[in-house]
Amino acid sequence: MCHIAIIGAGQLGSRHLQGLKSARLPMRIQVVDSSQAALDTARDRYEQIETNPQIHSIDYLTDMDQLDAEIDLVIIATGSKPRATILKELLSKKRVSYLLLEKVLFPDLKSYHTIHDLLQDKGLSGKTWINCTRRLFQGYQLLQKELQNYTGIITYEKNGSNWGLGCNTIHFIDHFAFLTGDTDIQPFDLSALDPEIQASKRPGYVEFTGTITSSTKRGNILHITSSSRDDVASQLIISTDQARYEINETSDTITKNGQFWGNIGMKYQSQLTGLVAEQILQQGICALPSYTESARLHLTFLQPLVKFYNNSTGKNGDNCPIT
Repeated sequence: MCHIAIIGAGQLGSRHLQGLKSARLPMRIQVVDSSQAALDTARDRYEQIETNPQIHSIDYLTDMDQLDAEIDLVIIATGSKPRATILKELLSKKRVSYLLLEKVLFPDLKSYHTIHDLLQDKGLSGKTWINCTRRLFQGYQLLQKELQNYTGIITYEKNGSNWGLGCNTIHFIDHFAFLTGDTDIQPFDLSALDPEIQASKRPGYVEFTGTITSSTKRGNILHITSSSRDDVASQLIISTDQARYEINETSDTITKNGQFWGNIGMKYQSQLTGLVAEQILQQGICALPSYTESARLHLTFLQPLVKFYNNSTGKNGDNCPIT
């Protein structure tokens, strides 16, 4: 029997729980959140999904100490601020075989190195994955194969209005790294970010608008814009000297040089977590990025963002509250 725990029963945690209900594994599930209201919402969403007889029990808990002493897979779906503390407490008290973490991983720079060392110490550095889900979609896997032998410069452009540059940019950095196989990304240039820092829709966090850019040692280019105006069309464009791929995630389509190339195969989190859990618990592998790879990609954005945040606010810390 597989013992699976979800820590954090909010919007994402409840969708992970829905997704687990489709896993073809004999399971015991535990869900932890200090908020009873969040647990009630997670329970309601869980009950919306068709019954899975392989789920032997599910417990809704308000304290992490109530978790089993040994857990096969823990999904941490909290906001970024408490995540490092939760990981430290969890791994000091429980024996965990695999971890799946939400992102942004942490808002402070120190935690990336502290948690790296902790995972190594617990034998989990190769058994921890970050939930950047675009790698799981079949259309993107096929596009990655098409681009893998291309030796020229690839330009990756993400444009749109108020789509949450702070909390969502890591998705697109990871997407670029996956599609191109090029992870040697330089720290982002934030000189074209708008000076005004906005309050996030998530209390206690902030958001940004404007443009950020980076390149790799190979010469590939990333250009990411979240405009403060409301009239900038959402676009995701990948260009080479041979082709221009336009990706429309709303319509689930990819065009190449203006012609339909294929569907993306977009899925909701509630359609993915069961598949990921099966892959991890049955094979010990996962198509998502590892902690080591994702932490390195996170820092290409977070390191300059901390400096920008400090300059804008007059603070002198090593963190920027994005989640």
